[in-house]
Amino acid sequence: MEQRGWRILGGALLGFALAVLLASIATGDPIAILRSVIWVYTSPAPLANVALFSVPIAMAAVGLSLAYRAKFITIGAEGQIILGSLVALWVAAYSGLDGPAAYLALALLPAAAGALYALLPFALRAYAGANEVLSSLMLNFVAMYLANYFIATYLREGPFVITRAVPPELRTGWQLGVLASLLSAAGAWLLLRRTAVGLAIEVYGRAPRAAETYGYDPKRIMLSVSLLSGSLAGLGGALAMLSFQHSLTPMSFPPGYGYAGALVAWLSGNSPLGSFLASLFFSSLIVLGRSLQAAGVPLSYALAAQALIVLSTLVAVAREQRWR
Repeated sequence: MEQRGWRILGGALLGFALAVLLASIATGDPIAILRSVIWVYTSPAPLANVALFSVPIAMAAVGLSLAYRAKFITIGAEGQIILGSLVALWVAAYSGLDGPAAYLALALLPAAAGALYALLPFALRAYAGANEVLSSLMLNFVAMYLANYFIATYLREGPFVITRAVPPELRTGWQLGVLASLLSAAGAWLLLRRTAVGLAIEVYGRAPRAAETYGYDPKRIMLSVSLLSGSLAGLGGALAMLSFQHSLTPMSFPPGYGYAGALVAWLSGNSPLGSFLASLFFSSLIVLGRSLQAAGVPLSYALAAQALIVLSTLVAVAREQRWR
């Protein structure tokens, strides 16, 4: 592991330790906090939940790691995940497809939806000069409200504002999702190391002007990473729908898997394989936050724990740059 990777890992572990310490002080019962931590990281049931929640985070993070390496700083994976889950729900519960046709559609259509939606911030950046951070952030809310419209109208089932559920025969466990995210991370790693597209991403990300001088097309590179990151995020949304969501209700705020993926990609140093591992760690914080409720800690404390980890990692990286 590179020196920066060790600093990031050390910062993340320090932030985690501080979060556990503060939870112990807040509750006045460090033994209960320690038991919750040990239970989450050693018991089969919470570990299975960690694996489940890590899948959409990992799929988003792997795709974003490619985009960030090319200096295309999008945070649009959140909206792409929402659309991917919406399309997967339609295929599974409304389209009438079954058997191999249903599985093929569930693999292709959510990924296509995510990729197409990812073209919007790319087009705004490439042809209108718009900042992709702002445009992709706004598009996340467009995707959420668009999904809410379909949930409340065409997909509504019964007197309550809720959709049909994914049929049991099309539901999946955590194993398929983890395998898909691991294969995606390995594929992205191979793309960067063994293909011309990966070389273009690396060269342009490190020296944009030199890359243009040697004939690399910035728009083509941004288009490539947009399609790749969008398709992975859309597929992550589909896997979330098939494994643990199963139905949709109107959202007042985005679920947060894409935003977590952006943090994971950054914390892993934009490493696809590192993103896979970091997503498991971030997912464990979600499960740990729910476990700590039994010890008197609010569920929202998991978000505070994530903030502590990010801040401690920022300090570790800043110190590394200061001493160079």
